[in-house]
Amino acid sequence: MLQLDTIANSLRILLLPLRDLILAYVPAGWIMSLPAITLVIFGIIALAVGMRYNPLGISFIGVILATLEMVMFDPTVMSGYSFGTLFVRDAFTDLFVYIVLMVAFLVLMSSTLWGGDKGTYNFLLMISFAGAIWVVMATDLVALFIAWELMSTPTYILVALGPRREAVDGATKYFVMGLLATMLMLFGVALTFGVAGTTELSVLSEYVNTLWASPVGNEPAAYTLLLAIVLFIASFGFKVGIFPGWQWVPDAYASADGSVTAYLAGGSKKTGVSALLRILMIGFFFAKTEWAPLIAGVAVLTMVIGNVLALAQKDIMRMLAYSSIAMMGYLFIGVAAANEIGMAAAGFHAFTHAIMKTAAFILIWAMSYKLTKRITYDDLAGLSKRAPATAAMFAILMLSLAGMPLTVGFWSKLVLFQSAVVADMWWLALFGLLNSVFSLGYYLRVMKFMYMEEPKDDSELVLPLVPMVAVAICVAAVIALFIFPNVILDYAFQAAQIFFP
Repeated sequence: MLQLDTIANSLRILLLPLRDLILAYVPAGWIMSLPAITLVIFGIIALAVGMRYNPLGISFIGVILATLEMVMFDPTVMSGYSFGTLFVRDAFTDLFVYIVLMVAFLVLMSSTLWGGDKGTYNFLLMISFAGAIWVVMATDLVALFIAWELMSTPTYILVALGPRREAVDGATKYFVMGLLATMLMLFGVALTFGVAGTTELSVLSEYVNTLWASPVGNEPAAYTLLLAIVLFIASFGFKVGIFPGWQWVPDAYASADGSVTAYLAGGSKKTGVSALLRILMIGFFFAKTEWAPLIAGVAVLTMVIGNVLALAQKDIMRMLAYSSIAMMGYLFIGVAAANEIGMAAAGFHAFTHAIMKTAAFILIWAMSYKLTKRITYDDLAGLSKRAPATAAMFAILMLSLAGMPLTVGFWSKLVLFQSAVVADMWWLALFGLLNSVFSLGYYLRVMKFMYMEEPKDDSELVLPLVPMVAVAICVAAVIALFIFPNVILDYAFQAAQIFFP
């Protein structure tokens, strides 16, 4: 944490003139939402520029400027709220916003392969990035709904714009499931407002605290709020691809272009996790005795379904898609624990999973684009001879996803399992451990084909430079964070403290 603070403070001093200029012209109530507003503005500029020129550079500038604005305006020394109290920046928010911006930058690097030269493609991505930031910042259920639709609606179109013919089919399944999730969310918001008379999470928390302290005579209100909790869990379960809403994930991920898939797995899923965490841990914290067992059951089913179906896949994109489902199951172990270490573990796992999965999807997409075909295990045969650096990076990513030592995935899963044990849910930690062992069946299968099978084509495989640089950055982070996990883990613990003042 000390290292990050030192870097941030140095940047703030360097950017002080720009900060003062912005404060002089931008309304105070907009400042904390300025990164999202910047992304919207640059998305519109990219759309206009894209009519004649390649607009990808505009998108890069927008993401970089949004990141600098996050650093410039410290919510600890000025009001963290924007647009009244609808959105807030705090340590928890910042952790997930940085995840979104990190994934956004990597996705734009991958977009040099396909789509990045189109104005509409850049516009949709930038609008979705902005919506993702507002989702993470939302402190009101109505604001959360609007922000979520701003984030998710462009992704339906982006999936459909994929280069493969089945992209429309995958996008249709994604859209239908997303529509169902939206209806469930709205129903949950309506029930909450009907009972508590508010959609603001902090006010809702006070109401739930009072209701749970003296439920006698108020049973209808309590049961209605419990139904709302179930609806919120189901809604965001569909949106982040956990049980029972995981069905759209493999079709959408495998049919979209790999850059969009990387964003869905590494970015938009994490915003759904952050939104559900804020709803449960702030709005319904005093009802955690009721919702924690439900989350634990969802975590177990998600891990089992994801790992079992991943083992049956031959297509690497679909295998990674099912693996992504299982990884969300591990993350929800921390949510079920509902303690400080669980919240920190969930945040840390969200960060590490974003790195690992974004890189894995970009790498396979680069191979798919180069070979003009869907990548199967047979296409990985002898990859260590055809492209040694690519094989080594993919092997490191697979080992990290499996939670093996010498990679950050080891610490990520270890802290999650520890949170369950601390919460006296040792059986949940055991389920997670057994599923991790089971997942070796398909992660090590990748290694077997790359290093123990003979290639069908002996020619050297040279993948596009820019996407592979993005992968290399992620792989370096996977190794570096194993050695220095506290750089992010300490920040995750600080973020978790907002739930336990």
